[in-house]
Amino acid sequence: MKQFFSRTYVVMIAMFTLAVSCKKDDGTSGGTGTGATVTCRYGFDGNAGTDFKSTQAGIVQTTVAGITTFGISAIRDGGKEAITITLLKKVTATGKIQFGPSASNGGIVITKDYTKPADGSLNYSSDNRGASGTAMTAGGEVVITKLDGNYVEGTFYVLCYNSNGKEAFAEQGQFKGTIN
Repeated sequence: MKQFFSRTYVVMIAMFTLAVSCKKDDGTSGGTGTGATVTCRYGFDGNAGTDFKSTQAGIVQTTVAGITTFGISAIRDGGKEAITITLLKKVTATGKIQFGPSASNGGIVITKDYTKPADGSLNYSSDNRGASGTAMTAGGEVVITKLDGNYVEGTFYVLCYNSNGKEAFAEQGQFKGTIN
């Protein structure tokens, strides 16, 4: 099981890196504005929630080595905080996907600084558990509410923990955009 979670993290980091590397744009290309939108309320380490908005998020669905993944990567407009959602399945219909440490279907990562992916204290995952000695467990869900060709809409929420057992959350999450 531990090996699977390691593989899950590798897939999540690879998807996030792909989306981040493709996201940068100086805004002068006259593009069609195909970036996806992700919004939610989020917070870290017991602090009150604040607004998260990304208007240039990336949504991808790809198959590598026989594994199809669906991913959403969003960096907060004007900030370094990021949310990455990874589903270890091909999205072909509307429906609900639940996450947690005992699930093996992907997960959600919230980070304080997307430029430091190896720092476990800055990255909070739905695959982690709370601080030692507590019964707190991470988890959440993604609901695909609309799928029309390559256009997708949905909602999400999550409770995540970092390597120190501190928590982050995202609630009232929404995403919409074109799957690339």
